[in-house]
Amino acid sequence: MKTLSTCLGLFWCLVGTLVLSGCQGSGQTVNFDPRALASQPARVAAVHDNDLTILVEPFEDARPQQRRLGSRTHLWGGVTHFTAWNGRISEGMANLAIEYLQERQWRAYKSTSETTADPSSDVTLKGTVLSLNANAKSRPGATDITVDMKVRFEAKNKLDGSTVRMVLGANGSDSVAFFAPEDVERLMNLVAKDLYQQLFQDLIVKNKAFQIRQGNNP
Repeated sequence: MKTLSTCLGLFWCLVGTLVLSGCQGSGQTVNFDPRALASQPARVAAVHDNDLTILVEPFEDARPQQRRLGSRTHLWGGVTHFTAWNGRISEGMANLAIEYLQERQWRAYKSTSETTADPSSDVTLKGTVLSLNANAKSRPGATDITVDMKVRFEAKNKLDGSTVRMVLGANGSDSVAFFAPEDVERLMNLVAKDLYQQLFQDLIVKNKAFQIRQGNNP
């Protein structure tokens, strides 16, 4: 007959095994589908003075490592890798731009093979993803999450053929006691929102064209 101490010992061994297995990475990949304004379903008031039509072209991905965004390092070893939009980062970032613009009542739509040369657009916006990283590191009692992104934007004005170029970056961090992949996705949403807020805070519309706001020139 097993003694109480033996049963308790087996119980804690089982608990330890479950905790250990939960803190180890399997090497799997978690896919995210960030949406810049997913937490803000109601349309906000327009924040621009003049209306114009913006054609958003697919972004380019210039990151050295394009297969993933980053990873979670587990407390007792192993990693879980992160990616987004099934690896189509350039397409996902362009979709985020359209979501942000439409939420703020701009007339924005996505470029396709039929619309690339659409004469009705006043501005053609495109971007190059220079960096996009999402990482999590587990430690006793918490998991620390960091996200950063940097994008080179180009807005070409139909009116005079001029082009506005800007390089912007945004980052964020968080710490959670009980980690879930949704924590990384939520932080990515917030950082992406910050990135696009910067872009349209630094631009003004004049005569159906984008210009850099005075004081924001390099």
